[in-house]
Amino acid sequence: METIDHTTPNPVANVLSGFYKNAAVGADSISTLLPEVDDMKLRRELFTQRAYYEDQKRDITQQMAEIWLEPMESGRMARKCSNMLIRMKAKAGMTRETAAKLMVEGTNMGMVQLHQLLNHNPNIPDELHAQGEKILEHEKAYLDRLTPYL
Repeated sequence: METIDHTTPNPVANVLSGFYKNAAVGADSISTLLPEVDDMKLRRELFTQRAYYEDQKRDITQQMAEIWLEPMESGRMARKCSNMLIRMKAKAGMTRETAAKLMVEGTNMGMVQLHQLLNHNPNIPDELHAQGEKILEHEKAYLDRLTPYL
């Protein structure tokens, strides 16, 4: 599991970059998985979640621009590994349950990284911490919507 770098001197940049990475990896994973999913209800869930991630990327990019920062293209290795795993599972036969399990595992991994990100950057503004908590709440709700497909 790729970890988020917590060593830059700007904790706000660390946290916003971590939020962006979470959304970028999630959107990319869903885009790779969608062609393999036939179940219409699960596809709808994936489309909805991907739209959420794309909105997050756009909003975080704007938020960063307001303080003269740009999202770093971090998470390339995570996206590459995730995409390879999805493709390997697809070759073996992607079932609805397998697709949901991949998304649950990826979402859990992302939530762990978000918790680490917030815990390792305690000196951020309250609004930014609240933003992270809101993202985590959304991810938890997404997990709850995915579990019936397992």
